[in-house]
Amino acid sequence: MSNYWKEILPVDRYEVCSRSRIQFEDLKVITLLYQPLVGARAYSLYMTLFGELSAGDSSHHSLMNHTQMNLQHIYDERKKLEAIGLLKTYRISTDDERAFLYELQPVPKPEEFFQDDVLSVYLYGRLGKDRYLEIRKRICLPQQRSFDEFDEVTASFNEVFHSLHQSEIRAGLNSEITGTAGQNPVDDRGNTPRFSHEEFDFDTLVKDLSSFIIPSEVLTEKMRDAIHRLAFIYQISPLEMSSIVQQAYFRDDELTEKALRQEVQRWYKIEKPGQLPRLSERKQEPQKSPEDRKEQSPEDIMIQTFESISPRALLERYSEGGRAASADLRLIDSIMFDQKLPVGVINVLIDYVLNTNDMKLIHSHVEKIASQWKRKKISSVREAMALAKSEHQNYQAYKQQKKSTPNRNYQRNNNNVRKDKLPKWMNDQQPQQNGQTTANEKEDVTESEEKWLEEYLKGL
Repeated sequence: MSNYWKEILPVDRYEVCSRSRIQFEDLKVITLLYQPLVGARAYSLYMTLFGELSAGDSSHHSLMNHTQMNLQHIYDERKKLEAIGLLKTYRISTDDERAFLYELQPVPKPEEFFQDDVLSVYLYGRLGKDRYLEIRKRICLPQQRSFDEFDEVTASFNEVFHSLHQSEIRAGLNSEITGTAGQNPVDDRGNTPRFSHEEFDFDTLVKDLSSFIIPSEVLTEKMRDAIHRLAFIYQISPLEMSSIVQQAYFRDDELTEKALRQEVQRWYKIEKPGQLPRLSERKQEPQKSPEDRKEQSPEDIMIQTFESISPRALLERYSEGGRAASADLRLIDSIMFDQKLPVGVINVLIDYVLNTNDMKLIHSHVEKIASQWKRKKISSVREAMALAKSEHQNYQAYKQQKKSTPNRNYQRNNNNVRKDKLPKWMNDQQPQQNGQTTANEKEDVTESEEKWLEEYLKGL
């Protein structure tokens, strides 16, 4: 959960404005095209802000009363509207108070929406082919405000959402996604989702491209932005994108957005047949200062790690960058769908099973543990880690009891019993037998914990 109270308080004032007139047809676009992407709460917040256009300033406490949403929900839904391109947020702070300016963005025309790589693909995934085609067929200025005194704090698209490929989806990348809804030209009144470029290593892509084959001037700012967007949607690595860019360039001896998009879709059909990119909200890890991190225990840091990483990324990082097996991803999808376990709990389960089974994800074992955790109503990473430790301790006690049983054959073969390798977070530090630990030994324990945690997190 994000520390929203550091960003916004009920007493903070806000004002709603827009640089263009929002018409009834624009609200129809918001309802039919954007609501499936951001959800009913964000849609409700947008409509409330729309109703308060040019109404003067008000407090967020009154907004909470009007929408019947708490401040956490208002903050989260506001971020969705920012990320999808419907809202820009500006903030100004003085010694006595803090105020926000919410600027409703121009709504794209339907033709522009359906030509956008990001919006059209994810709407197709949310609605399905028939509903998508039905909607596309059917649907196919106040006083200006000075923004000089404000600092823009609008969230970018990939700060809030991430691209998630779910193997249970059985829909191909059909031409309906990128087809236009009409032949009318598209103007530039709409505002497409904003992307930050920090996650994609563009330097690696450029280094892999041969300047003798592809001139550097081909990679214009517009083309770079298109590469970032397509890499985000289809989860393409810099080296994979380098190959795609070269193929697109070789076909026509020039690089255009259309050619790049077609080559990406051709690549995706081959690499991930029968799947469609899906939009999923990104888990926001609370911001921690260096001082806060020092005060955290290794277990707290591990909990944050499990909560902030996706199961796919966890599997791939255990494979040292290799792709996760499709069978393993189907297993994870089925657990998330059938057992409805949180992502962090599933990560603990994966980590535990891999480390105790020689890096093998035994499906029957995973399903058995998942069903047990569901019956025990495990809903947090801390609960999952505690239960895994408890179950392992019970198993060790059982083995110790069996070992002490007078049985010559068992004692003779005792040295051949396999010892499980446990995840680092299950290896609790044991006190000395005399119950005393010196200061130097405590420092050694702390340094040891920090060392394995650092190595472990590098792997994750």
